[in-house]
Amino acid sequence: MNREELVYSLWLYSIKGIGPKKFRQIKNKYKSLKEAYFNRKELEVEGIFGYLKDEIKNSDTAQAEKILEFCERNSINIILEDDRLYPDEFKVFDHAPVILFVKGDANLLKSPYKISMVGTREPTYYGKKVAKDLASLLASLGIVVVSGMARGIDSFCHAGALESGKTIAVLGCGVDIVYPKENLKLYRQIIENGCVVSEFLPGTLPEKMNFPQRNRIVAMFSPCLVVIEASTKSGTFSTVDFALEQGKEVFALPGNIFSQKSSGTNRLIKEGARIICSYEDFLEDIKEIYSLKPAQLSFDTKENEEELTDDEKRLIKLLDENGEMYVESLIALTGWDPGKIASLITSLEIKSKVVRGRGNIIYKL
Repeated sequence: MNREELVYSLWLYSIKGIGPKKFRQIKNKYKSLKEAYFNRKELEVEGIFGYLKDEIKNSDTAQAEKILEFCERNSINIILEDDRLYPDEFKVFDHAPVILFVKGDANLLKSPYKISMVGTREPTYYGKKVAKDLASLLASLGIVVVSGMARGIDSFCHAGALESGKTIAVLGCGVDIVYPKENLKLYRQIIENGCVVSEFLPGTLPEKMNFPQRNRIVAMFSPCLVVIEASTKSGTFSTVDFALEQGKEVFALPGNIFSQKSSGTNRLIKEGARIICSYEDFLEDIKEIYSLKPAQLSFDTKENEEELTDDEKRLIKLLDENGEMYVESLIALTGWDPGKIASLITSLEIKSKVVRGRGNIIYKL
């Protein structure tokens, strides 16, 4: 994309009140945005009047030049909708962004296999594990994992993907802004082994109104949306709504009926979302959606070959029946002394069957 075209695109894009619809209206009225710029004082476009018309009339390219220089200095790619790297998936949507700012490997935007994953900002251990496992598994198959880099499930999806492949983080702020702050290390890792993407101008702060716009882009990237954990009032449902409006498949991870964190995903399943019963079943569904060859979707599902003792099997059965449990509950249900329970849990940890969480809670892996 030549510099002149970028300048005139950024000129129009940076005018407050110009969204994708109005940008395209102006762009389609003229042979080029350069022509639109030199005719801005006499511009007549449906829906553009009053304050916005005055803003366009009195604008110049100074701000656009500053934005372009900032992007050049900070290795930020500017992808216009006519650019070869603009995602094919976006081209069917009228409300798709007209400009994307990308830090990292912009070529990933054209990857033929991408999958969007989202969930609650306050996940359980179960949600964190499944998010990381599934993302790592999908990434190992060459599927680029897309999420929103929010704390919680999004972060675990990115982290899992980075273990074995690539990931795209869609931000609700400028690509030069790290939000939340605690994700600075993750942000840097994503830029090294993936990319961060935003439709917001560099320097844009993470304001609340930005996140629904971010969510629609997360949904656009993939033929399906995977929801790991979400309550019925979770902001995750903004992304779900966009996915359904766009005709995407929605997958949901079932959870404990007593857990508020799974109330939303359980509700989705009741209303027709595809259920994630196991990693193997999920991969079979993904194979169908992405038309991948069987050889591209295989992984080792063998259980740990170390045999369990009868007592270890009893603890595993209790965890299967009750989900995560406090050590005290295991003592009460088995009648065994604390020393024996501690020894069995240590043995199961070594065999990668359980893990000990905060507050002396035991989780089955």
